[in-house]
Amino acid sequence: MKLVSAVTVLIVMLAMIVLAQGEKRSFEPATFYKAACLECHGSEAEKKFNPDLPEGQMIDSILNGAKAEGSRDMPAFAEKGIDETKAKALITYMKSIRE
Repeated sequence: MKLVSAVTVLIVMLAMIVLAQGEKRSFEPATFYKAACLECHGSEAEKKFNPDLPEGQMIDSILNGAKAEGSRDMPAFAEKGIDETKAKALITYMKSIRE
């Protein structure tokens, strides 16, 4: 009985550690931008980014990719862990560095 209780406590503690690790890995738009977007969009989001487009269109492009004329296509980032919330944070960051 004591062994079962000890194992249960250990499992709960491990689960808490795993959850805490996930919280530490919060999304940082600036870090993501520098790693995945800077090369095509520039240091001030001055290339291939129109902040006046509807937000839904920008989110769709980030999540699902987009065709680009005369250059590399925009890759789909949904398959790389970006969701709508992260896409919105990235758009906000890109708009902020253009100012």
